[in-house]
Amino acid sequence: MLPFREITLEDKQAVEACGAHYNYHLCERCFVDLFMWRSHYGTQICFLDGFLLVKMQPVDGGHECYLAPVGQGDLGAALDALEADAKERGIPLTIVSIAEPMIERIEAVRPGRFVFAHDSEDGDDYIYLADKLRTLSGKKLQSKRNLVNRFLAAYEGRWRYEDITPETTREAYAFHLKWCIQNGCAHDRDFEGETCAIVQALENFAALDLRGGLLKLDGEVIAFTLGCRASEDMYVVQIEKADHDIAGAYQMINQQFVLHNCDEVEYVNREEDLGLEGLRKAKRSYYPVMHGVKYTAVPREVAQ
Repeated sequence: MLPFREITLEDKQAVEACGAHYNYHLCERCFVDLFMWRSHYGTQICFLDGFLLVKMQPVDGGHECYLAPVGQGDLGAALDALEADAKERGIPLTIVSIAEPMIERIEAVRPGRFVFAHDSEDGDDYIYLADKLRTLSGKKLQSKRNLVNRFLAAYEGRWRYEDITPETTREAYAFHLKWCIQNGCAHDRDFEGETCAIVQALENFAALDLRGGLLKLDGEVIAFTLGCRASEDMYVVQIEKADHDIAGAYQMINQQFVLHNCDEVEYVNREEDLGLEGLRKAKRSYYPVMHGVKYTAVPREVAQ
């Protein structure tokens, strides 16, 4: 079997170097996502002849699955190694979260070997033009501009945006706990996993090279967000929380983070909606420029 092990902070440079060969704009290819969610998904990695290989455990209790190899070298050999590893573990080979351009690469080296299927809209990433999130320009985003302007008018002189620092991560965590109580999800399994992921992100804020912001009203945190630069042209926003009882709080933290951090990128990936209707409606309302569509691959004989 391949020597899979838990991902660590020391892997950051090597993981990012492998990922840099394929700019697919998917959040799963971001080191921060792999690291902060490692306990929730049982994420393990290994390196093989210039490729990063990733193995994960679905939270629904299904069998382990893999991400497509990324790196430089013999992609066919890397795919064969995953197939052999799955066989030794006694599990069917399943490769998930494959970007559309990766399908062509896989077909080029192992033509007809795999059957590809769209995972689900629930898991597709929402990707926006950074400039649109900064300016909220255009008729489609007029309602967002209105909410921001109302917030600015209602709370003039009473609000401020602060960059999160290692010294202020506790404020972000405290608001997350408040948010969970406010939304009745403090003991929900998925939100327990998210809490663990947030702790990992905040405790390793500097080492992960994260950026984040606190939105405060009368000195109290009413929203926070965090994200990172995942590629030359894209930021990924991993977490965003706001007090939904304060009109404009979500729109303000969204815009302020992009204003403060995303000048040098074209895209902002705000990840998936997980099939949650409210989250889906909110993310669609910002009109993404594209979706990070993800596919699953299984060997042809398994699919038949």
